[in-house]
Amino acid sequence: MPSAEGLEKYGWETRPAEAPSLRAAMGLFPTGVSVVTTGNGEGTEAMTANAVLSVSLDPLLFLVSVHKDARLNTRIREEGYYAVSLLAADQEGLSRLFSSPERSSGLPAVNSLGGGFGVTGAPLAAGAMAAIECELETVYPGGDHALFLGRVVAVHMGDARKGPLVFHEGSYPALGGAAQSGGEFGAFVDSVRGFDARMGRRTPRGGRG
Repeated sequence: MPSAEGLEKYGWETRPAEAPSLRAAMGLFPTGVSVVTTGNGEGTEAMTANAVLSVSLDPLLFLVSVHKDARLNTRIREEGYYAVSLLAADQEGLSRLFSSPERSSGLPAVNSLGGGFGVTGAPLAAGAMAAIECELETVYPGGDHALFLGRVVAVHMGDARKGPLVFHEGSYPALGGAAQSGGEFGAFVDSVRGFDARMGRRTPRGGRG
């Protein structure tokens, strides 16, 4: 393996190739935020995620990464479909709600999402900028995550004028600069509390619960 000696003079700090190093590096990379859903009624499961990816336009393929221990992992395998609601700037509260390991399932989750049901039957998040529905094509192993590759069967456009919810370094900065406050942007009243955490306190990325 090539040596990394001398990189300090170029401004690099070389860290061990370990989970904390990768977590810290990726925390510097801003992402959008989504809520991934599957099932309906009492069988509904939903989870905040930012590890989502448009893979191909021909055919239309979309991928979500879900921790192997997450409840959503099992439910997508059982149902064979999922929907991804792309959250708007004023939906930090919804992101926090579905990031908690104690987040709601079933009808309470449906009520919190409040956006009706797509063609697959998966619930959608009201107020989201867009929603993408997929039928499951393949599941790939990805270490402590599973990669769910889906064929896109529906695309729903919402109101994009609010702009996207952005996650960066453990918080939700506005695109103009200042971090958003949960009390002012999308505060969400629900019996579910807390926010599962990367950076020691919070992370949307592929949670475990």
